[in-house]
Amino acid sequence: MSARIILVRHGRSGHVHTGWIDAAGFQRWRDTYDAAGLAPGELPPPALQRLATQAGAVVASDLPRARASAELLVPGAEIATSALLREVEQPAPPFGDARAPLAVWALAIGLRKAYGALRGEAPPAAVQRRAGEAAEWLIELAAQRGSVLAVTHAWLREVLAQALAERGWRRVHASARYAHWSAWTLTDKHPSGS
Repeated sequence: MSARIILVRHGRSGHVHTGWIDAAGFQRWRDTYDAAGLAPGELPPPALQRLATQAGAVVASDLPRARASAELLVPGAEIATSALLREVEQPAPPFGDARAPLAVWALAIGLRKAYGALRGEAPPAAVQRRAGEAAEWLIELAAQRGSVLAVTHAWLREVLAQALAERGWRRVHASARYAHWSAWTLTDKHPSGS
């Protein structure tokens, strides 16, 4: 049987923001978001919980929302955390002193990222190195335990999936691209078993 790595995006953050912010406010929002745990009452889907309990190992980003998500998936289980699985830092767009709702900042970052992808721009070298180290760690765990479920973040998951693909791993299942609690399953064998 082939080894599996399941990459899960954390649940909804408990940090709620309203109002307009400038670039400095965006960075403060980011810091507060990273320090927050999960939203009150946040629960993972039962199917994902079942998948997590079947994993040979469960690991998570060391940010609170990812750790708390892993703890909800496998209550009482040993969960290794690592900064290797942290979200990719997205700098605020150069809007100067302009103020806008958080949704506008997020849209601008997403559009900048999409434009870069269309132009074939690779993630920064430091991000690729970290994703490569994370991929090697997860591959080693999967080789030892058969499967590993990693709770991480939306954009890091993309770079990590690419690093795994470069090492011969193939995506065999992916639920909603950026949704909270979405899961991507990768295997070290082709889906046909060849």
